[in-house]
Amino acid sequence: MPELPDLEVFSRNLTRILKGKKLERIHVHEHKKVSVPEKELKEALEKRELKKVYRLGKQLYFDFGKNTLLSLHLMLHGKLVYTNEENPKYALLSLKFEKAQTLFITDFQKMAHIQLNPKRTASVDALSDDLHAERLYMILQNSKATIKTLLMDQHIIGGIGNAYADEILWEAKIAPQSIANKIPKEKVSELVESIKEVLLQAEKMILKEHPDIISGEIRDFMKVHRVKAKEDPQGNPIRTEKIGGRTTYFTDRQHVYA
Repeated sequence: MPELPDLEVFSRNLTRILKGKKLERIHVHEHKKVSVPEKELKEALEKRELKKVYRLGKQLYFDFGKNTLLSLHLMLHGKLVYTNEENPKYALLSLKFEKAQTLFITDFQKMAHIQLNPKRTASVDALSDDLHAERLYMILQNSKATIKTLLMDQHIIGGIGNAYADEILWEAKIAPQSIANKIPKEKVSELVESIKEVLLQAEKMILKEHPDIISGEIRDFMKVHRVKAKEDPQGNPIRTEKIGGRTTYFTDRQHVYA
């Protein structure tokens, strides 16, 4: 599943490709995967100029101005395909812009979510200035969940998934099994710094390796969440454990708070 750094890069590239272009045609290929009827989508979006594409949490927002937004959550296997092909396999929705190729949202599992003018979530975005040490400490104080589970809860913090939760906790030297409300206040400050540092650095690495990417996941630069890796960059053995049903990667350099 694409996580925050991937989606930041996708949104940047989509804005570069499509900003200022009018939407000539929108077509729904799988009606059950869109929140409103196709007719309503056409009336709201066709002939409108795309202002930008941006990310919030794990969703992409296509901003057509005048409070008109099309949101997309790719879920586990959703992809963006920009092509002249008429109908790629597993297409859910297609957007044909003037003097441009067609952007398809595809998903062989048909799990991606597509909404017109969705409601804003109450969670705080992982890269928002509103996610500061004081706020995160208060969030943690009210939870007995493991810190790994809490970081991945999109109702609390938006944008962090399984892979980057592992990378963030490795950077902060906090074991993923730690109980949220047992983490000391001074470590929460380090955790906030690690969240920002890991996510922003990952975005830079993705752009460096694949500057035009709009789909997929780039993970080869990760320090601990790597299937075939045996050690972290410091030579510590990488261990795995199921936490919240997700395979979690960590090392003994990370302290358990319980």
